Order: sequence, then structure tokens, then C-alpha cells
Amino acid sequence: MKILKTNWINILGVFISVLFCSIIYNLTVEDGVTRNFFQSIFAAILLVLLYGLMFWIGFILALIVLDLILIIPNQSNLKLKLLLEWIVISAPFVYWATIYEEQRVLYIIAIITFLITQLIRERLITKATQ
Repeated sequence: MKILKTNWINILGVFISVLFCSIIYNLTVEDGVTRNFFQSIFAAILLVLLYGLMFWIGFILALIVLDLILIIPNQSNLKLKLLLEWIVISAPFVYWATIYEEQRVLYIIAIITFLITQLIRERLITKATQ
């Protein structure tokens, strides 16, 4: 159970980076609509939470299932298992980044952030299991 609780770093890290990227996108997009800073924040929150609801459900479920299969039974080769988990979970985002040109940067930032948080998570798991 301690290992599953370390997923907070992935969820929070990806959420903050995607939210920040969405705010910047809303401030800089040239679509004929002018937005102030607060409108951009509100639009970004709606985008990340509501539009991305299915993404968050799938992301969290994938983290839990892969943790139960790969990491919880045996923590040996932890970095390799975390990288494998990153590859499996990031695969749909790589696909979407190739298809959805308008949100390509958003997906790439999510993938990179997820990799960074997985590497941070390795330390958290090691600390939690000792």
C-alpha cells in the first residue's frame, strides 16, 4: 500500500505541468478571442479536469494496475520497472501527439513530466520500503 501512495508525485506533477502549459496556451493562442489571466486559468482548469477526465481515470488506473503487477510483488530492478511503466503509460500520449497537432506540446510535456516524476518516485518507493 505504501508503494501505491507514492503515485501522488506522478499525478500532481503531470497535473501541474499540463495545467501550466494550458494556461500559457490560453494566453497565447490566436483564435480571435482575447482572454485575461484569470479567464486563461479558468479555461485551463476546465480543459485539464473536465475535458481530460477520461485521461485522468485511465492514467490513475494504469498506474495502480501496473504497480500491482510489476512493482509490489518484487522491488528488484525498480528503475527498469518504473521505466517500463512509463513506456506503457506514455504510449497513447505519443500516439495522440502525432495525431492532434494542436495539442502536441501538451502531450509532450505530459510525457516528459511523467518520466521525471517516475525517477523521483524511485526514491520515494525506496524510502517507503526501507
